[in-house]
Amino acid sequence: MSERTESGRPEISIIVPVYQVEKYLNECIDSILAQTFTDFELILVDDGSPDNCPALCDAAAKRDSRVRVIHKQNGGVSTARNAGLDAAQGNWIAFVDSDDTVEPEYLEKMHKAALETGADFAICSSQCIDENGKTLAGGEHRLLNEFLPQEEVLRRMVVSDFQVPWNKLYRRKLLENLRYPENKAFEDTCLMPVIYARAASACGVWDFLYNYRIVTGSAMHRKTTLKTLDWVEAWYRLFDVLYQNGIRDALCAAYRPILTAVWDIWLHLTPEERKSPRMKEAFAYERTARHRLMQARGVTLKNLWAAVVCAASACSYLDLCRKRAERRQKTT
Repeated sequence: MSERTESGRPEISIIVPVYQVEKYLNECIDSILAQTFTDFELILVDDGSPDNCPALCDAAAKRDSRVRVIHKQNGGVSTARNAGLDAAQGNWIAFVDSDDTVEPEYLEKMHKAALETGADFAICSSQCIDENGKTLAGGEHRLLNEFLPQEEVLRRMVVSDFQVPWNKLYRRKLLENLRYPENKAFEDTCLMPVIYARAASACGVWDFLYNYRIVTGSAMHRKTTLKTLDWVEAWYRLFDVLYQNGIRDALCAAYRPILTAVWDIWLHLTPEERKSPRMKEAFAYERTARHRLMQARGVTLKNLWAAVVCAASACSYLDLCRKRAERRQKTT
């Protein structure tokens, strides 16, 4: 597809937050500009990157008219995504992280699946690549070519693929008047349940279309601080959406990361930090979730096993978030 819609607006807006990814940015941009579906705008949001990224963004805009660049003061990935949302003109919206890549048919297959099923968003399988772009072993298809009603979408929120903004194509209406929480860690997990609660349905795409880059050299983790408790709050928000919508069989899997995170973070804090209002708030989230879990009778042998799997997935995702945050974003 190569023609603009009759309104003159692009069919899809792709938002890429950019910060300190000079080594990988061109590869990311090139993979987007090589899409078989061509009716899109690419919005590169330079989040005050101190390296050569701003110049690389401007160069991309000069060579392809579909590229728009926003230069802004550094404020974190949430502020960059929000700036992109404010500028987006497309009927559909996608997010790509600036050190990742997408396959040539990424937009075409996602857009086609969403139109054919009438879904409010499409989600595809993703796989990990190393710093050289080589596919890492161990990837598995976690999605089928399938239609997901809202109840099933909400149930799958506990799966890591559903907790991130990328590997998805959203109808514009899903994101209207929504913005990523700023000055928060793990903002992805915090906002996604709100989006899913709005979606009447989704569709899965079996193919590996999104490549998530793992950089082995960034093994240093950020020090655990009170800000790390944002992870507990994010998972409580997810748990609350499940509870409010009566998805009982997923509550146990959503509660387990709250419990494990509260105590893991507590063990790494100073005695003074353990007594802080923020720590007390985190324990209150855990206590409320536990009471609601018991009230909903959400604990079964099957759910306990799902909770263990979910906790492992959540811990892996938390580890990846910390590593990438160390590389791409200033602590706010």
